[in-house]
Amino acid sequence: MKPFPRMPYRFKINEPVEKGFRRIAYEQLDSSLAELAGPEANPKSVHECRKSIKRLRAHIRLAADSLGAKTARRRTKALGDIAKLLSARRDQTVMLETIGKLANEFPDGEAALAPFKAILVARAEKEPDHLEPDTAARARERLTQEAKKIAHLNFKKHGFAALAGGLEVSYRRARKGMRYAYDEPSDENFHELRKAVQWHWRQMALLGRAWPDEFAVRVNAARELSQLLGDDHDLAVLVAAVSAADLTDEQKDTAVAICRQRQQILRKQAEYRVKRLFCEKTRDFIKRAGAYWDYGRALDPLVDVPSSARPNGQTDHTTAPAAVDDRPVEANAARGALKPRLAAKTVASAPSQRRA
Repeated sequence: MKPFPRMPYRFKINEPVEKGFRRIAYEQLDSSLAELAGPEANPKSVHECRKSIKRLRAHIRLAADSLGAKTARRRTKALGDIAKLLSARRDQTVMLETIGKLANEFPDGEAALAPFKAILVARAEKEPDHLEPDTAARARERLTQEAKKIAHLNFKKHGFAALAGGLEVSYRRARKGMRYAYDEPSDENFHELRKAVQWHWRQMALLGRAWPDEFAVRVNAARELSQLLGDDHDLAVLVAAVSAADLTDEQKDTAVAICRQRQQILRKQAEYRVKRLFCEKTRDFIKRAGAYWDYGRALDPLVDVPSSARPNGQTDHTTAPAAVDDRPVEANAARGALKPRLAAKTVASAPSQRRA
């Protein structure tokens, strides 16, 4: 695998999409392998590795239409399986963090959760702090195999058309997940919504060069929403673990009741954030994103520079996106201004490292 210099997690609007895809993929693979390269992978390294894998999976989903849906699913599943190898210790750490938050937020939270916390602490004392060398070695080997397979992926489309289909699937899934979660508020439905929001967050970051200010609004909004839904998911994991623990029924009911109370607060806080983020119909959103990509390329100074004069051998790639009007930019511009951004630009709270 050829190493790439560290670059932002985003496409360059003035380079071929396929080239950008490989650059970003290799960057995330290099990063994940580097975190597991030492003799012992500490919890922070494991966490950073898992974040790189999440970014890579969102990246592959964005290009799924061009790579082929089955191929993309195979790669994202394989990467997900690698992440699961690294998750067992992390889940236990997150449950302890969640218990700490509940103890601070509810007057009776500490006493209610003390019996289960004691179980977790006793379990943690028997387990190593660092990732087992054999597990790290298996993860490195599988990541290296994935790097080779990604190197041989073929693109069937070019330009924004290579990304429009994957973006449409992810956005449509988020809108569907939003309806399911609030019509039938189960832990499973909110978990599916959380995953869709995370994909959208990372895919907006990938496309950010099309209109940095505009996409930054969506990145910040989706990241803040992901934090809320992530806390909700942590509570769902805690509820499942408490329900299966060796506790009395009274201890279980008391602990679960506090978790559910906090979930209701989080879901109410998330409701209008998610509805605002995904209020636009899927087809309209994809068309608008494609227009931003076209206009962004036209505004980029490197687009009009001859290939021989561009730095690093960058080349042009003028391809009309499949999901937007394919008339020339001038014709589209004559139709009037694009829609305004959907949310006021605000400074989001610092995201937890767990979900960056």
